[in-house]
Amino acid sequence: MKRKQTISCLLAIALLGTVAVVEAGWDEGVAAFKAGNYTAAANEFQTFVDERPDVFQGHYMLGQTLAKLNRNQEATSHLQKALELEPGNVGVQLALGKVYLNGGRYSDAAVLLGKIDSSSLPAAQETAVHQMMALALEKSGDSDRALDRLAQAARGKPNDADIQFQYGAAALRAGDGATAATALAKAVQLDPNDVDKQKIYAQALLRQGRTSRGQAKTSAYQKASTAAQKVVSADANYDNLMLLAGAQLGAKQYDGALSTLKQAASKNPNDWLPLYYRGQALTQKGQFSTAESTLKQALGKASSSTDKVTIWKQLGFVYEKQKSYDQAVTAYKNAGDRASIARVEENRTTDQYNRQVEQENEKIRALAEEEERLKEELKQLPGGPPPKG
Repeated sequence: MKRKQTISCLLAIALLGTVAVVEAGWDEGVAAFKAGNYTAAANEFQTFVDERPDVFQGHYMLGQTLAKLNRNQEATSHLQKALELEPGNVGVQLALGKVYLNGGRYSDAAVLLGKIDSSSLPAAQETAVHQMMALALEKSGDSDRALDRLAQAARGKPNDADIQFQYGAAALRAGDGATAATALAKAVQLDPNDVDKQKIYAQALLRQGRTSRGQAKTSAYQKASTAAQKVVSADANYDNLMLLAGAQLGAKQYDGALSTLKQAASKNPNDWLPLYYRGQALTQKGQFSTAESTLKQALGKASSSTDKVTIWKQLGFVYEKQKSYDQAVTAYKNAGDRASIARVEENRTTDQYNRQVEQENEKIRALAEEEERLKEELKQLPGGPPPKG
């Protein structure tokens, strides 16, 4: 995704020509910078700085140029000098903040950018401050404040798809599925052809589905399925197919999930996950025998003990649904699931009791039927029906 122009370039151009007296290297440096010839620009601005070391614009432009050349340490030194000569200059603060971010000095960037009163800036620059500050805060471990900054940026530019996307993606990373889904829905509405946005939107809806209940849960999964289908239409790779399958399972679109998982398995035949999810879909459709064989195939492909535990639990459930109690207990033992073993044993006992009761009831019904039959036979004997009482 391309930006029209970075904030650093905007500010660099804005400050060009602010030196009252033309000095050696300045005009040449400006021309080279505008042309993207940063090596030449750096040489020209260095000449300017050597002759006028106390003019902040020289250090500012030299720092900007060195940053373009990825010479961050030198860029930092000149931008710090520019800020020393012109304290509180927002352009210098932003440029230095960007260099801090590029160099991984996130805490320094957060402190520096936090000194800027963004409300006094034009809208574009205010949004840029919020975005840079959000990155600095998130990388520093302060995700709550980072999210708040992006929220401010999103409110400031509600029709900017990229900013809505950044806000939604940050909310998703912070675990706020509902906020993420809302912001990302706006992003894909504004930019419906961006597959990356659709993919993150689908992921946010999946998380929202997992944390919701009732109709809200179903709705989230259905929306996730629609978004994921667009992603698969653009690129039917393994990861995208698995994303779609997860959404379809949540939306109870089991036939669709089975078809998608078949495609996913063909992309990565050695992975156990497509088989495992197929087993889940088949279980939900009540096709327990096929689910059992599919899960056993998954078990043969799984390598880690954690993955095998997951499959054994699903197998235990399939056996339990079929009232194959011994096999269910064995599966749950392999999974280390004591609670499920206890439930199976309780269900087995209840089932045995119910069968005994049913057998007794059947005996009673048979005796009653036999008694009625004998009465009917007696009615047919000479002498009429038996005496009453």
